[in-house]
Amino acid sequence: MMSPIASLTLSISDNATPYYLQLREQILAAIREKRVSPEDKLPSSRSLANMLGVSRSVVTQTYDQLVAEGVLVSKPKRGIFIANTSLITMPLESLPEAKSAEPEKTVGYFDSSADHSVFPHKAWAASMRRAWLNPDPKILMGNYRLGFPQLKEQLAKFLYSLRGLECGAEQIIITAGNRDALQLLQHMLKKHVNQWYTENPTYPPINASLTGQLEHLDVQLGGALPPENTSPWAAVITPCRQYPLGISYSSQCREKWLQTLSEKQGFVIEDDYDNEFIFHGRPVTTLFQAAKHRVSAEERVFYVGSFSKTLFRGLRLSYVVVPKAFVKPVLESQKQLGQSASLPMQPALSDFMASGAFYRHLNKMRRHYRMKRDYLESLLNAHLSQWFEWEKPTAGMHILLRLKTPYADDPEISGFLKSYAMTQGLQLSLLEDHYVDPMLATKGIVLGFSNTSENDMECWVNVISQCLGCYFDG
Repeated sequence: MMSPIASLTLSISDNATPYYLQLREQILAAIREKRVSPEDKLPSSRSLANMLGVSRSVVTQTYDQLVAEGVLVSKPKRGIFIANTSLITMPLESLPEAKSAEPEKTVGYFDSSADHSVFPHKAWAASMRRAWLNPDPKILMGNYRLGFPQLKEQLAKFLYSLRGLECGAEQIIITAGNRDALQLLQHMLKKHVNQWYTENPTYPPINASLTGQLEHLDVQLGGALPPENTSPWAAVITPCRQYPLGISYSSQCREKWLQTLSEKQGFVIEDDYDNEFIFHGRPVTTLFQAAKHRVSAEERVFYVGSFSKTLFRGLRLSYVVVPKAFVKPVLESQKQLGQSASLPMQPALSDFMASGAFYRHLNKMRRHYRMKRDYLESLLNAHLSQWFEWEKPTAGMHILLRLKTPYADDPEISGFLKSYAMTQGLQLSLLEDHYVDPMLATKGIVLGFSNTSENDMECWVNVISQCLGCYFDG
């Protein structure tokens, strides 16, 4: 029997609809539009999960629900098939619909993701065509557990040219986002590590991605210092541009980390989340590269990067650069966990990089984001300088505003600001929400500018200004 995979166009988006419901509706749509027929065999849950870059449980949940509804049928030792029932010939309105909540009011926010409105779709489409004119059979079979080799070669060249990071393609592992990368590394290091640390403050999903009891490293003006714990540990840090504070670790702080690693006291996972976009000055050397010049330290730093910030969020491809001694252990962990990075997109991305389109896009976006940063700062100077202070970022995709004294001393201001903004359709990212204990945190707001339109910037800055004027001035 033929497999309908060639006629199915399935994709998963990071929106409010659960992944399994998105997949369910797309399979039902394929049936309605007669792109599949009764007795057609669907891809296995593992291969479809790999293709979509999602957990296998998403696909199994979708299949189980459609089997229960009589749309699909599971045949032991054979797979999942389109049911041979009258359902296939039912009109559109007769097919079962998933229950959904009432549509929610649209809420906006200062978005620090990639601006997909200026993505080079034609260049990307050309790379997709070239990559799939004569596809690698191993891609179709899902045999590249650690990632498409040509993509890893392109990444090694990219990291050296942009970040000065020296590594071999064999040290690069392609993952399905940073969460997948952290979970893979935690699984691989479980025999070497007793305690995990994250920065305080940090990006909340980092804490959510790690299992077990976490400890936290307070970030001071010069960065976070390494743990004094003598028990084996690992720490996830952002030394080149700390999130959300936007600072770079000082040379003294970095030296303490390197010295500690040289003494074989821990491991570092270096998250280099948006350092492709530097507007002024020279890029900060990665800790991964600096560790190469220290005995023992180079085998204790793992580097994590992502294409979500450089291309588009829905791509769901990230990567880890691991020390040579850990390549085989990572492969073993990947086998145990199951492959989750989408292979079909990787040849297209490799071509996109090899053609030079990726580098042209980065240069364009660097200028684009710099103009957005400057426009947002002009609005801040005009409307919010009475209440906030900030430093103009020389890199990255967000600005951090800190409430000035005495406004920051008001214990109710953060709650009022967040609630008022929500009534106006704006969801604010408070600095306090990035701390372990919000009550002890500095008061402020994290404003993403990279994927926020100028109209929205102006509207939402006015919302914040009106809120604070109402609260403090009556």
